Amino acid sequence: MPARIIDGRALADSIRRDIAARTKALRSKGRSPRLDAVLVGSADNASRLYAHNQGKTCAELGIEYKLHEIAGEPGETPAEVFDHIAGRVLLLNTQPGVSGIMVHMPLPEGIDPYLIQRLIDPDKDVEGVNPANIGNIVYGRSSLAPCTGLAAVKMIESVLAPTAAPANSENDLRGKLAVVIGASDVVGKPIAVMLMRRDATVVSCNKWTPGLADLTRRADILVAAVGKADLITADMVKPGAIVIDVGVNRVPGPDGKSRTVGDVCFDAVRERLGDSGWISPVPGGVGPMTVAMLLLNVVEAAERA
Repeated sequence: MPARIIDGRALADSIRRDIAARTKALRSKGRSPRLDAVLVGSADNASRLYAHNQGKTCAELGIEYKLHEIAGEPGETPAEVFDHIAGRVLLLNTQPGVSGIMVHMPLPEGIDPYLIQRLIDPDKDVEGVNPANIGNIVYGRSSLAPCTGLAAVKMIESVLAPTAAPANSENDLRGKLAVVIGASDVVGKPIAVMLMRRDATVVSCNKWTPGLADLTRRADILVAAVGKADLITADMVKPGAIVIDVGVNRVPGPDGKSRTVGDVCFDAVRERLGDSGWISPVPGGVGPMTVAMLLLNVVEAAERA
């Protein structure tokens, strides 16, 4: 029997119901959660569609949503556009009615996203991209974690049996070997640290790591976050493991049209894992959960405020 599927859409729906209930409770106290998003006028269609869908989802959950478009003027330099974006972010930082702030990517060429992200108030940084929030993950302090990393960890916890120890409210990762492939600043590294904070034994590596297959075959939990289609094959996994596929890749399909796949050879790996294993699909896995984590961070930021 093949591995069981971690349904990101179903899990996200469950989280959205919790978000809606918490939002209703906040609104009853006169504290309406609000997400303010900044979109640069030159943004691509995918970013605009995401912003539009984001607004619809917020409305469904009772979260206020305001999109700030930075149009820019013809002939403006990257430095001038940067000043517009930075000014808007700094203004939103000061507004008490704003629970969360995010800046849609990509930014125009010549603007370093890091320089914008570090300006966002850490208490309103619902994408968890401010260096202060990423650093707080390491220290184990209460902070807003990067959404994709948090999504991956929540999906792992959703299929682990809770520990018998009453003092530990987290799902039990103790004694588990987790291999995280990919060490980006807002995905791979935060996932590795969050798993460490939950007492897993973590190996952080990349697609160039010597003996990668030997490492992955030992993993109780395998997270692939590289962005390379078919990186993880059936011979690289252990039966019964949990495999989380964070990769998003566009490849030609049998009909010649592009399709979205992850980093894992899904069908073959699912068979290899067997019915005691778990695997997340692409699409329908980490993606929907990432959106849910963003909105969960908005509500948590509002509750803390």
